[in-house]
Amino acid sequence: MEFEFSVDENEAPPPSGFDLGHMDVRGDRGEATSRDRTPDQAMMIYLSLTLLLDGLRRFLPGRDRSFTTSAVDSSFSLTFRRGKDGSVETLHDGAVIDRSSAARLASAVREGAERFAAPRLPLLPEDDAGREDLEKSLAEFGAFVTRLPPANTGG
Repeated sequence: MEFEFSVDENEAPPPSGFDLGHMDVRGDRGEATSRDRTPDQAMMIYLSLTLLLDGLRRFLPGRDRSFTTSAVDSSFSLTFRRGKDGSVETLHDGAVIDRSSAARLASAVREGAERFAAPRLPLLPEDDAGREDLEKSLAEFGAFVTRLPPANTGG
């Protein structure tokens, strides 16, 4: 499973925590993207990524059967559905993209978020609200992932 986050190539400088961008998700059963959609599904990427991280941090250890995260300023959304065996399905528009353990899903999201944030966050002003929120969410999600028990369910 792989998550990729990016700033839209049409965003004008200077960089901002409110920049539009895209989410690409690839799994063992399919893929979903916010790119090249009608209507346009570009999202406020820094804020949408923060919502995804915070939402998964609450959902994965909980008892809720499903969680849907909607992108900020976009109609793009992902749903995560817990299986009886503890696995988590990732869905977009009702189609299953992947079925993985909670630990595998969390690791994939964390890796994608860190690949996005490492080169992008330093470009934002230190007092940018989008930067501050994402930095906090990344730190909390990283600590959460290290506490997850390794699981052997799914890919």
